[in-house]
Amino acid sequence: MLVWDGPDVPTAAQRALLVARFDEQERSQPFVVDYHDIHLERFVIAGQEYNLAHLPLAVWQAMIQAILDGQRAGSERVLDPLVATGGFYYGELVLDRRSVGQQCKARLGTFPAAVKQECRRVVLARRQAYLTDLQTLAAREDWFKFHCILVEAVRLTARALFSLYEVYYPGDKWLRQAIIRFGLEAEILARFDRLWAAGGNAAENAVEQIAALRGLMDQVEEHKLG
Repeated sequence: MLVWDGPDVPTAAQRALLVARFDEQERSQPFVVDYHDIHLERFVIAGQEYNLAHLPLAVWQAMIQAILDGQRAGSERVLDPLVATGGFYYGELVLDRRSVGQQCKARLGTFPAAVKQECRRVVLARRQAYLTDLQTLAAREDWFKFHCILVEAVRLTARALFSLYEVYYPGDKWLRQAIIRFGLEAEILARFDRLWAAGGNAAENAVEQIAALRGLMDQVEEHKLG
């Protein structure tokens, strides 16, 4: 993540020149994205893939403050502030001459109680609707929509579980590895694995998946807020 001390980040055209210079894959078109509040490029150096995000300083500071206050992102925002905060907090500061980044890390060192409360509240508020929808879709054998809803419900539940363990949500990539890395209990990992275990026909799988999701939601509900 690069945070720019200015009102805007460099344009996609400006960034594409550098990406084309450093990317070992030598793509015909550099992977550069400018979409709403997403400013991102992807490139490979020494065999390692990097995703580099750009944010103006004021936007980044407002995002951190919203997390500390437990505020949900507005509907106009595409970038998930909780994921961006996790990437920042668990990453290394490479250049921070004015110690702005270090100051923000220090503020994030105590996990915000408001984030726990809000993530848990949302799961409990939507729990029954998700489970009912999944059962209805499974009965109809509408598997595409079933899995769309399942992924949405699992993401919401995972965000709550990580927050209850005082971990900023690490994002959807490598989520199983993140459960292990951050020391969430073995039962969470076992239920997460049950969600994606192949076996049996689609209807039998759906029963197992709904049961695993319900179990994860139960853990959110049963977890006592400190």
